[in-house]
This record gives sequence, C-alpha cells and structure tokens, in this order.
Amino acid sequence: MGVDARRRIGVARGAARAMTVALVVVIVARAVALVDARAVPRASNGLRLGTHVDDGFVVDGAPRGVAKGGGGFKFDVKLAERALWLAGAAYCREGLGNWTCAYCVKGALAVRDVGVFEHEKKNVKAYAGYDTSMKRAVVSFRGTEPSSLENWMDNLDAMHAPLPEAKAKDGVGRVHSGFQDAYASVRKGLISHLIELRTKYDHMWRHFEVEITGHSLGGALSTLLAVELDALGFRVVRVTTFGSPRVGDWVFADYYAEKLGNQTYRMTHAHDAVPQLPPRVVGYHHVATEVFQNAAGEYVVGDGSGEDRSGSDSEWTHASLADHLTYLGLPVCDCNILER
Repeated sequence: MGVDARRRIGVARGAARAMTVALVVVIVARAVALVDARAVPRASNGLRLGTHVDDGFVVDGAPRGVAKGGGGFKFDVKLAERALWLAGAAYCREGLGNWTCAYCVKGALAVRDVGVFEHEKKNVKAYAGYDTSMKRAVVSFRGTEPSSLENWMDNLDAMHAPLPEAKAKDGVGRVHSGFQDAYASVRKGLISHLIELRTKYDHMWRHFEVEITGHSLGGALSTLLAVELDALGFRVVRVTTFGSPRVGDWVFADYYAEKLGNQTYRMTHAHDAVPQLPPRVVGYHHVATEVFQNAAGEYVVGDGSGEDRSGSDSEWTHASLADHLTYLGLPVCDCNILER
C-alpha cells in the first residue's frame, strides 16, 4: 500500500472518530435535556406555562390570548400573528415597496414609506416602513429561500459552522461571522431609512418606536439590528423572530437578555431544525426569550435563559423543515405562491 493511500485511510479514520465523538456529545446533551424537561414548571391551574386554549392562552389566570412567563413577561398571540405577516412579507418579490404584496394585503397592515434593501450576492433582503396603525417603524428581514434552505443548514452544522468569532458591533460577546457579514451588507441603508422615518414622524426623536421581525436567517439578522439600534438610542419596543438560529456566544446572549430580553419573543416550533444550529457544542447560546409551540399546540414561555429545556430543547428530534416553514399555522414563505 502506498504512502498516499495510507494517508487517506488515516484521514478518513480520524474524521470518522471525530464524527463519532460529536454524535455521542449530541446524544448525551439530548438525553439530559429530556430528563430535565420532565420537570417542566406548571401554573397554579396545573397547565404548562403557555398552555394553548382554543385561540388564546390561560396561565395563572392571565386573560385569554396572553401567556405570562417569569418576571411579568407576556406573550400575545395576536401580536405574534401580526409580526409573522410582517416577516412573511419580506419573502415577497413583488409589491413590497408600495405595500401591495400578497402578505401585505392579507395581513391587513397599514405600512407606508417602505424602503427595500437587498444584497443579491449575499442573498440578504430587508425592508423598513412606518406602521400608521401602531404608530411605529417596522423592520423585517427575509430568511433563506426555501429552495436553498438545506444547503444553508448544512453550513451551520457542527462540522462546518465557524466558532462565534466576530465581535458584536455594539454590545459585548462574539457572534457568527457569516451573520455579521450578511447584516453589514444592508445595515447602512436600513439605519439611514429609519433615521428618515424618525425625522418625519417624530421631530423631537423622543417617542419613536421600532419593531423588528424576521424568519430563519432573518431572525438572526433581526437580533443584530436590535442590539445596534438600542445602542444608537432607538426605542426598540418589540423583537419577534421565528425559527432563528443561534447568533452568538453566551456572553452576547447574556448582554442581549439584559438589554432586550423582555422585548424579545424568539419563537420556536415543534421539531424545527434551524433553532438547534449552530450547535451549542461549538460555543453558541440562544438569546432570550423563547416562546415554544410544541407539536400538541401548547405554547411554553421560556425562563429567560435562552436555552430553557422545557422549550425547543425538550424535543428529541429536530429534523423537520415543515415545522420551520410554518409558524402559528401560517406558511411563512408562501407569499410568491399567492401572487401567481
């Protein structure tokens, strides 16, 4: 056997051993999560935090339609549905700038002065406008197109994801360099447009509110924008993400929780694969606050740690693209199908 052949065999064996170790680590982590998940906190009425009842929620006597977590954190399904229409609109290829797209209309949202910002090479798209009904600016980031979602997920797994090595632009900690790079491709245009909206709708700049949303990759970019806008003095009143991957390390997540945890609703769904990426074993940690919709339709409000084992981490498997593409019963990415 030649030297090259022996070298190739040695490399293959080394890779196999590394994959075996990684698999064992993941299996052990999942087993621990399942054991801990059995101790899910329950409300005084015996329901899990955020139990779904009809079209609302009842938790510790909270009104229907609202779920309450620790520290007074509340989740309102109607506001989440509104955010989901905004997130879905970012996928629309037509009618976004003048707010006539299919999801713009179906969501019955009154948004004007819309600016669309796109970087084709990096496959990033976002928009910002002013919601006249809520009297606040809204920003939404598109996620990865469904046609390329599997390839994108492959790049976030344990064998390919980079360590959280990029310094967070504002705040502390480290974030995924690819997310930081994607965000940087549209941030100047977005922030300039938000300044224009703030000048137009709030001359004193004292009461101007901003709401941010995004699905999938768009959720990660929404998280980065929220941190920067908060540092710039904007009033970020709500951040709602759907199926977001992990963005940075625990230092970044801790800083985010302090600044924006009570305004953030990081929604996860049943066996959605994306929220488990990039893996914790390579240094990533989710931001707070998770709102998990399990396969039974129950909503569980997280404990603020970002990695609550009664949330998405309580599921044994995370291999469903269908659960990633559907939130609150709505197909997030179907805007272009409705436009045909």
